[in-house]
Amino acid sequence: MDARGELARFLRAKREQTPVPPDSLFPTEGRRVAGLRREEVAELALISATYYTKLERGKVHGISAAVLDGLTSALALTPQERAYVASLIPIAGIAAGSPAHDDPMIPTARLLRALGETPAHVHNERADIIATNPAGRALYPYHFEHSEHPNTIAFLFLDPRAQQFFVNWKQWADQGVFFLRNAVAGNPRSRSLATLVGRLRERSTVFDEAWQSHLVAFQQFGTRELNHPVVGRLAIDFQGLQPIGHDRMRIVVYTAEPGSDTAERLTRLLHS
Repeated sequence: MDARGELARFLRAKREQTPVPPDSLFPTEGRRVAGLRREEVAELALISATYYTKLERGKVHGISAAVLDGLTSALALTPQERAYVASLIPIAGIAAGSPAHDDPMIPTARLLRALGETPAHVHNERADIIATNPAGRALYPYHFEHSEHPNTIAFLFLDPRAQQFFVNWKQWADQGVFFLRNAVAGNPRSRSLATLVGRLRERSTVFDEAWQSHLVAFQQFGTRELNHPVVGRLAIDFQGLQPIGHDRMRIVVYTAEPGSDTAERLTRLLHS
């Protein structure tokens, strides 16, 4: 089997099978394909459309672990599908047949499993949730209704339930704007970030006004109050963690004070 040709066929098939995420802000009118377009996969994967097209044509000899992460997120690959992609093309810094020690998602996935009933999300620089554990999914039920990799800022500004779900919604909406502004400052040439910001400005006048305010003040930790649809009010602490060497990835871990109402309700949620 020609590995690069097989990879090209596999990517094309997955792209055509992957529905347009409702929170991606991609246009839905006048589409000729049921699944994603090449440029949309590229945007979600944080790579150029030209590079992704070469991948789909079998013209790339190797990829980085970051590109593998991006493809996994954009195409919602299962762990088995991700491993299959890695078996078809060399991953930079990883010898064929050896564990992917340089791939940040492998230890991150292990961390998510180890956290057990402690909710956690992994965000990329666009604030897409690129990985979570069952507790994290249960904590944010609305986010995962239509996508395995929802954009948390699109939810804040475009889903009418957000203002009910988040107590002090404006505070967290402003935080979302601050997060994106910092991301754009750190990666000003990112087409993916520019497209997301542009679409949010078009779709939400509130976001547009906040974006033009140029405020920058981002919280890495604090307490977030939620009106959870299953267990009611939660006052849950969060802590943002930055993996060393991966400044475009952020792990957010949520904890509750032992013995508190929130801790009891969180336990009830995870065992319901």
